[in-house]
Amino acid sequence: MAGTFDTFVAIDDKALMRKFATLKKRAGGLSPVLKNIGEYKVEATQRLFDQQQSPEGVRWAALSDRYKKKKKGPKILTEKRYLRDSVIYRVRNGNLQIGTNLAYAAIHQFGGTIKKKERESVIHFRRGTVDQFANADDANRHVRMTNGRTLHFRTKAGAGFHRANSRAHFAMKVTIGAHEIEMPARPYLGWNQTDWSEIRAIVQDHLDMD
Repeated sequence: MAGTFDTFVAIDDKALMRKFATLKKRAGGLSPVLKNIGEYKVEATQRLFDQQQSPEGVRWAALSDRYKKKKKGPKILTEKRYLRDSVIYRVRNGNLQIGTNLAYAAIHQFGGTIKKKERESVIHFRRGTVDQFANADDANRHVRMTNGRTLHFRTKAGAGFHRANSRAHFAMKVTIGAHEIEMPARPYLGWNQTDWSEIRAIVQDHLDMD
């Protein structure tokens, strides 16, 4: 399965392990308590997206100026809430896993390099704003930009080259050159002391049910 999951397997707490062993012997085994822990941890993980920080309380790396211009709001990884809302838990063979099956989940958790292939796109711009890129000598030529884009300009700034959207006067075909994007790690999966305190409380509640 694509994505990334954090497996709840190692517990360095002998007293807690004895409590789990007691629950394992009861009817239903560990599934009921693991499901309750999973429900708690999904909510706790979603709160990290709201707080913009790792499980250890470290603020996520800020967005670059380039990406700030593209976003509709200041929040990181939550513009459309796809990653936040994809976090789930699953119980398998006495183990609890917390994570997401989104293909891009791992790059945000661990960071890394994204290699982008050259591709065609369309940019939209308002009248007069293209002069900073083009002049008469650039018409019908490839103009390589410092951000990795290659602009294909036509005479009169590409009018009629492609249909513009409702907020633009013109549109222009663009070749975005192959380039790499360095993604900083912004961990959202993991366990902290607050989690372990909550786990102990959940386990104790199950022990007190009899």
